[in-house]
Amino acid sequence: MRDMMQRYRRFMAIGILASSRVLAADVLLQDVRVYDGGGGAPYRADVRIQGTRIAQVGPHLAPRAGEQVRAEHGLALAPGFIDMHSHGDRGLLQDLNAATIARQGVTTILVGQDGDSQYPLAEYFASLQRTPAAINVASMVGQATLREQVMGKDLYRASTPAELEKMQALLARELSAGAFGLSTGLEYEASHFSSTEEVVGLSQVAAATGGFYISHVRDEADRVFDSYDEILRIGREAHIPVEITHIKLGSTGVWHQAATRMPKYFATARAEHIDLTADVYPYTYWHSTIRVTIPERDYFNPARVAKAIGDNGGPEAIRLVRYTPEPALAGQTLGQIARGWGVTPVEAFMKIVRATEAEIEPGADAMEEIVAASISEDDLRWFIAQPEIMFCSDGELHGAHPRGAGTFPRILGRYVREEKVLPLPLAIRKMTALPAQRLGLADRGRIAGGYVADLVLFDPATVLDRATIEQPQAAPVGIPEVMVSGEWVIQAGEPTGTHPGQVLRRSESGR
Repeated sequence: MRDMMQRYRRFMAIGILASSRVLAADVLLQDVRVYDGGGGAPYRADVRIQGTRIAQVGPHLAPRAGEQVRAEHGLALAPGFIDMHSHGDRGLLQDLNAATIARQGVTTILVGQDGDSQYPLAEYFASLQRTPAAINVASMVGQATLREQVMGKDLYRASTPAELEKMQALLARELSAGAFGLSTGLEYEASHFSSTEEVVGLSQVAAATGGFYISHVRDEADRVFDSYDEILRIGREAHIPVEITHIKLGSTGVWHQAATRMPKYFATARAEHIDLTADVYPYTYWHSTIRVTIPERDYFNPARVAKAIGDNGGPEAIRLVRYTPEPALAGQTLGQIARGWGVTPVEAFMKIVRATEAEIEPGADAMEEIVAASISEDDLRWFIAQPEIMFCSDGELHGAHPRGAGTFPRILGRYVREEKVLPLPLAIRKMTALPAQRLGLADRGRIAGGYVADLVLFDPATVLDRATIEQPQAAPVGIPEVMVSGEWVIQAGEPTGTHPGQVLRRSESGR
């Protein structure tokens, strides 16, 4: 019976898709199980969409002339998911369908992360308005981007007062384009040598416009708790809401401490009236440059390199996914590469760093990227379960990490249905209303009359990610339909070719 219903829905979707490409029509979704984003129990209802917005939610709504009427037979309906840390802007103008993102049910991405944003934002936003994508885009302003504009490539130092003043002026201009605040990637070379005072000085500018601060903190490994102290200091001194992005305890030396140590940070924030939040992705492995495994930047110290390899699961747990000096090595582990080169893993690590140069050096074009496993499952589960920690992918449109295609269905399928780490209504809230609140999006993130019709139809019994390290672009199952601003962008699991996505600006968000 289920197979027959799936075939029927697929047939109906194809017919609706054909008509929607001619003229978007109002839609009546009959008999959906509504998860409205508020975290409460679901309820059966009909949902009417008129134009770009939800017009009515209630039982047994009578069809109107000209409406597309769809009987959904109890499928779950949720607000469109909001990805609080995405790199989906990379290549978005060349891939407007953004299928790897939209198939997950994600309708809005927050980009400009890790201190790196499009520059100038006004020009990027204008490009997206001329050529809209299937999804909505909001952006932060990257601190490293500001540093590079003012300091060039001379970034292995703190800024001077005069340079900070110039960065503050640039930040004010970028914020006026509609950015939601300031992002940093303090673990990366372009920002690592910034003083806390520099970040506070910039954050004060963002605070003055109602923005917030989001950070890939200075150290996600052995000194991670010092980094969390720093983000509290920034929130305290700049009087700005702060967010720890892709929160993790990322080395074996700090494993199994989330449940015992992290409540202190949130309690301290509450006591000091610091608005502290976080987001997390549902994987124990990450994707970045091999250099971040050594926060001291002492890349050619054999003892430090050996410790870094051990803290990240050993040489077989560190996989090179990009290596421009020798592309054929992509997909091999550090251990495999070392054996192929006839050297130790420590020597292979140092050879990779030498061959690819520091990213900020003038003319650098040789690059590497790794996927490494250095997060404990129990810590990850604690972060996923917390009511006030949102979700992110940290993913790209065509990245090497499966999080770019699998994050949200993985939470719904593995951590909600299979592992029961958190209940489904709470997971939906953490994907929808909670991030909308953080961004100040007053008309998104809920299913209610007047809200923008960013919606996801999914099957709680089957939804699951299928993306893996070997096949990082694999589409999920159980999310057949996704709507953005009243138009279907995914039907029967495939992109429709419609591009109703909007540029979301802070000044328009009601913040």
